[in-house]
Amino acid sequence: MSALGRLRDRWLPRSIVARMSLVLFVGILIAQTLGAALWARQVANDERKRLVEVSENLGARVGQTLQFFNRLPDQYRHVVLDQLRDMGGTRFFVSVNRQLIDLNQLPTTDRAELSKQVIATQLQAQTGPLNDLSLQLVAFEQLKILSGNNLMVDLPLRWKRFALVNPGDQSPVVVIQHRLNAGEWIYVAAVLPVGEAIQGSQWLTPERLWSLTLVSLTVLALTTALVRWIVGPLRLLARQADALGRGQTPALIVEQGSREMVSTIRAFNVMGLRIHKFIADRERLFASISHDLKTPLTRARLRAEMLPPEQGEPLIRDLGNLDVMVKGALQMMKEGAIHENPEPVELKSLLSQCLQSATVAGVPSSLICDPALVIQGRRLALERVFSNLIDNAVHYGRSIDVNVRPAAGAIELNFKDRGPGIPDALKSKVFDPYFRAQHSPSTIHVGLGMGIVRSLVQQHGGTIELSDRTGGGLVVRLLLPLSHFDTNRNVEAHPAP
Repeated sequence: MSALGRLRDRWLPRSIVARMSLVLFVGILIAQTLGAALWARQVANDERKRLVEVSENLGARVGQTLQFFNRLPDQYRHVVLDQLRDMGGTRFFVSVNRQLIDLNQLPTTDRAELSKQVIATQLQAQTGPLNDLSLQLVAFEQLKILSGNNLMVDLPLRWKRFALVNPGDQSPVVVIQHRLNAGEWIYVAAVLPVGEAIQGSQWLTPERLWSLTLVSLTVLALTTALVRWIVGPLRLLARQADALGRGQTPALIVEQGSREMVSTIRAFNVMGLRIHKFIADRERLFASISHDLKTPLTRARLRAEMLPPEQGEPLIRDLGNLDVMVKGALQMMKEGAIHENPEPVELKSLLSQCLQSATVAGVPSSLICDPALVIQGRRLALERVFSNLIDNAVHYGRSIDVNVRPAAGAIELNFKDRGPGIPDALKSKVFDPYFRAQHSPSTIHVGLGMGIVRSLVQQHGGTIELSDRTGGGLVVRLLLPLSHFDTNRNVEAHPAP
């Protein structure tokens, strides 16, 4: 597996539901974010276009106002201003001041500069080039008028005729001041009714963030429910496949789900029935052959005993070995084909029971196992496995030490003795039928025990391996996984050292 694959499996959730939900949730967030970004870009373009249009219109109107007052004789300016104020609040506030009023401008932004540039262009298109021109954007609350010491918002009610119409939002005020002559400045203030365009709209507002989150969570919930519904038959199929791999009789699965899933379940049901029938037929055939061999072997032994000793004894010896092999075959069929249902098995209790044979034989033994360690398995089959390994250690190693500890998703059992051990070249052959490293077949050990042990361990989904023990001896290591469909609370409670 590549480094990328290992990293992906390490950080991604294990289940297909969690993985698909996570991928879809991230995809939804990305899609929502990109959609919101595109929408914000479109809104920004629309706001910019609107800002330019409003600024052009305002600049043209202010330019006409300046052109009017520039052409108006000095003695009529105040008369016209009084007439304008008597009309009440207007969109423009116009006054003639003795000096340039110093104002607090809004912070400079690209849009503010664009608006000022457009207004100045349209203004001078009406009046021609102007000297001593000041153009500023001011917040309505900071707008000063007349002498420069008066805020528009602080005017008393009776002076309401001086006031502009309060926009009631963040729209700025455009203030244009132009020198008319040596002692007079014309002052024009107008609300620029595109405050959100000047400030720039915030597309990731709390309301939009809540909407984005709720939509994503809703789609995630629906997606999770859909994926669970789709993979439900797949989970059942995996359970039955696991049971079939552990040697249990397969149960027919109800054909449900999508068309592809129904086809898969139907094929699995047929395969399970065929495998079960094949194994059952093989067991019956092998048991029948082994049983039927006993009668001709007995006849051949009787006839061999009637022969002269120099001819009969070698034949009797060969027939005895053959008889041992037949009995071993029957034993293997009996012990290797254990049909029972899985159940929770307390390992310490079962191992203590199996170690009693070492105590009776007077062989030193020890057991290290947490009483809380429980595995889902077939009790009789596990008892055969442990008993065979302990009996071998007692017979060949004259001692047995059993150490049980949790591993990642499994239970590790180590059976250690202080015997002569097994050469590395022969370790893989120990599991072959009738193989015995240094002994010929006998009525006690016929060389089938380790084969039976490996078969039963594999039926539990486990593995078995042999290694040398430090200081002399043999170590038989079993790794029995917990069921894929049970919680790993025992392993989590007892982490591997």
